[in-house]
Amino acid sequence: MSYVAEPFTDEERSLLAPHFTDLDGPVFALTNLPEVVKGALFARYSRSAKSLRRLFLDEFVEASTAVRASAEAVGTARAERLYQNVFLEFGDDSVAQLGGAHIACEQSSQLLAKVLERGRLAAYLEQSTRYVPYDDRPGGRWRYHVPPEVIEAGDDLTAQYRDTLDFAFETYARSLGPLQEHFRALLPQEPGTPDGAYRSTIRAKACDALRGLLPAA
Repeated sequence: MSYVAEPFTDEERSLLAPHFTDLDGPVFALTNLPEVVKGALFARYSRSAKSLRRLFLDEFVEASTAVRASAEAVGTARAERLYQNVFLEFGDDSVAQLGGAHIACEQSSQLLAKVLERGRLAAYLEQSTRYVPYDDRPGGRWRYHVPPEVIEAGDDLTAQYRDTLDFAFETYARSLGPLQEHFRALLPQEPGTPDGAYRSTIRAKACDALRGLLPAA
């Protein structure tokens, strides 16, 4: 699957430029950010459907009206709160491992992800199918890769491959709404539970139940 570039306004590009080595491609590194911001940004990214750069703009740029965001002004307070919640309160030490040099590879197929993660010189964090719904179609296509070996094998196999994976994704997307309705009926919102937290919980249960339909492609 070819990469679908995300558009940014001139102001957004000005905010991104000091902190991302590439604003248009799928592979980029983070620069000039406090370690706590980088770690928290990736931790949040693993449970968000947004791209990393969009997530940074929406949730971590506190000086969003400034043309240049200094490292001290970029989401440090939010990042520290996230570390407090995830690491100290819930004991999830995977967040504590996220300090260091950060490189993002977006819109990677599952096949490419496994190749990248073979090396032991880095720690890896994937966008979680337990929390992120995969019912969108970037560039009008479902999120899977067609290997060149399949294409070289001929049109019949390529069509069968695409039809099979399209059906898996269509079934997943079609089932996501009804399954959330099922979980809402099974697990009514308790008094005092914030609406946002309840919606996230129900969505996560549906995503977790359906993620076995997502192909490793």
